[in-house]
Amino acid sequence: MAQQEHKLQAQIFTWHWNNKPTERGRLFATFQEVKSPIEGGLKKSLGLVRGVPDLVLVRDGGFLVGIELKTPNSTHLVSHLIEQCSWLINVPYIGYFCDTFKMAEEVLNGGKGIDPKKVLDYCKSVTTKNILWDNTLFITK
Repeated sequence: MAQQEHKLQAQIFTWHWNNKPTERGRLFATFQEVKSPIEGGLKKSLGLVRGVPDLVLVRDGGFLVGIELKTPNSTHLVSHLIEQCSWLINVPYIGYFCDTFKMAEEVLNGGKGIDPKKVLDYCKSVTTKNILWDNTLFITK
């Protein structure tokens, strides 16, 4: 994860911990990144799954909310974004991409972030291997 995403994730987690004490332990990180193919193989054998988001919130009743963090102007493999979209669409009760603290705060308070279906549609429309993250690409006009 890029340094800016680390900062954003730390800010979100700290805010949640400090402002929602009754939900402590319900928001957690998944630590998907690996530093080498050997580490990736080891983590895969222990349960690492591609596409799982950076943060998961467990709501009352066991409903999962997936939160995948991106920072503006960061570069991402389209194939990886498609995997992340698939997970966010198919696994949790609901999932979103978030690229600002305010957006993540809204999601943690029951609001919405960037719809992974819109990100998926955009990713399927491009012919490049990488895209520069720009949330205005996912706004339906």
